[in-house]
This record gives sequence, structure tokens and C-alpha cells, in this order.
Amino acid sequence: MRSALLALAAIVALAGCEFYTPASPDEIARARYVSTEPPSITLMSMVNARSGKSAHAGLLINGEEQVLFDPAGTFTHPELPRAGDVHFGMTPRFVDYYERYHARFDYYVEAQQVPVSRAEADRILAAAEAHGKSMKMTCALAIADVLHPVPRFADAPSSVYPEALRAYFAGLPGVEAHLVTDSDVGKNNAWEGPGAAPGAPPS
Repeated sequence: MRSALLALAAIVALAGCEFYTPASPDEIARARYVSTEPPSITLMSMVNARSGKSAHAGLLINGEEQVLFDPAGTFTHPELPRAGDVHFGMTPRFVDYYERYHARFDYYVEAQQVPVSRAEADRILAAAEAHGKSMKMTCALAIADVLHPVPRFADAPSSVYPEALRAYFAGLPGVEAHLVTDSDVGKNNAWEGPGAAPGAPPS
């Protein structure tokens, strides 16, 4: 029995798996947030201030609802239901929190927003929901996978390096970028709002 448990632990460690309980359909439905902004996708890159290269990326999808696809990330919040790598209920407050969660003295966040049609956004959202959990260090691969079903993003680079996606988004028509910086030495672990709870270490 002990050897079996050790083997299971090794498999989990190698796969970068995480034990958690996916949100129920009712929890997801209650958290649903529909933005009044036009449909878009936004690549959120965590950029190393020294190298100028992205070390992690998430994808904010604004379609029939606004969600965050954060493959291989450790971002979490007690008010955000999650299934697979999709966080539901991404209001502007939580988008801001996600950015500040990662921004600190040695990293900044670059958000690259690209306008899309509602059909394109919904197709990407469906692909993100179907993707399931990602292994560690595969964020860029997972994001490329959910972009590929939309023809104009079929050439999104399938790379383990998030910087490749950041460079790709920089060249897309209509892209608008903004930076989020912070001078914190550590990572933002403080929850906001009523019923605040301690935060888990971010990626």
C-alpha cells in the first residue's frame, strides 16, 4: 500500500496536478457575469522585469459571459467558482485583482486586448471549458489550443514559452495593451470584500 501511495504521489507531482472540487453548475450559474463591453479576448502576460520576457499567461474571454482561462496557474479566490482552468464571474473587480495578484517589484502584467466577434469569443470560451486541467508549465500551449478553433487564430504559436504568445498578440490587428505595475516585494495575497480569507500563494 505504501509503495502504491508513493507512486501516486510521484505521478501527481510529475503531472503538476492539483486536487480540488470543481464548482457545481449552480455555483457557476450564480457567478455568471455578462460584460457591457464589446466582445474581446485579452492575453494577460506576467512579464519578468529583468528579462522582459513573459513567464506565465492567462486569457480573459469576454463573450456570452466573461471568464478567465488560467491554465497551469495557481490563482484562486473564494468568490470565484472554477471548473478545470476556467474561473467564472470575472467582473472588473476580479480582473483588477488578478492583475494585482501577479504584479510586484520584479514582475509586471501586460494585458493585450483584441476585439473579436461574439461568435469567435463564444467559440474560444467553449474550447476553454472543454480543455480541462492543464499540467504545470503548459499555459502557452493550452491558450494556443483554445484559440486554434477560430480560423484567424489558427496560426497562434504552439510553444511552451508564453513570450511567443505575447509577441503573437502584439502583431494582431486592433490590439490594445496596458501595463500593470506594483512595487510589492511579495505577491498579493490579500482578499477583498466582506468575508475576506487568507490567500494562497500565487504562481
